[in-house]
Amino acid sequence: MKPRTKIILGIFTSLLLLALIPTYDIFLKDKIDSTAVVVVKADTEIKTNQTIEPEMLSIERRRKQDLVDDVVLADEINDITGKEAAELLVSNSMVSKKMIDYEQMLPNPDEKEAIRPIVSDMIYAKPGSLRRKDNIDIYTISGDVTDKRMAETSEDTEDNEVSSEDVKKAEKEALKTPLLTNVRVVYVKDSANNEVTGEDGKVVAKGERLNATGNISDLEVILNEEDFNKLMKAVIEDNQKLYITYN
Repeated sequence: MKPRTKIILGIFTSLLLLALIPTYDIFLKDKIDSTAVVVVKADTEIKTNQTIEPEMLSIERRRKQDLVDDVVLADEINDITGKEAAELLVSNSMVSKKMIDYEQMLPNPDEKEAIRPIVSDMIYAKPGSLRRKDNIDIYTISGDVTDKRMAETSEDTEDNEVSSEDVKKAEKEALKTPLLTNVRVVYVKDSANNEVTGEDGKVVAKGERLNATGNISDLEVILNEEDFNKLMKAVIEDNQKLYITYN
């Protein structure tokens, strides 16, 4: 190669590098070192339990080293719209999946919701495979039906005045109209106040819950004040028991 050609190539390479440096800094560096994520729009605040609307969010590129844990990526924005915020989301902040109430497991104080207990003494019957995150319907069973069931199973019963058919008929009549529907279960606990889960600790389909870490004793559910008062009236004032089914 002629010396003149080497000089020209050297000059061309130098000029090319000089041109690439600002191009990298201006156009490429941010894309390589950053990721498009979901952020709360400027001058917008999303309160706890507030439904997240599309107009509350925007897409921005943030440096990878500044990303929060489980940040919501740009292509995941539709997964969080329509869900409720699990905590306060402030203006210009990145949105993390940990900040979203995907499972609707938080009570909404604006609707006077709270986590309410249903203890074993209140329960007449319940599915043995019930787990947290399930939705349930709650029926009421009168004291007469409860007495018939106890008489049917009592070893001291010597007559045939009470039969299985009597109990089934009474239960069927009681289960025509639920007291409460679509109630969200937050915890399912055993007599030692430990959560009942599958043996592997995972929440699985209803039909695959034959193995559990314990026997169900108490429940904790999300109810507003009106529904909780209705439930307590049935149990305390009307002396009824609760018959719990899947929703």
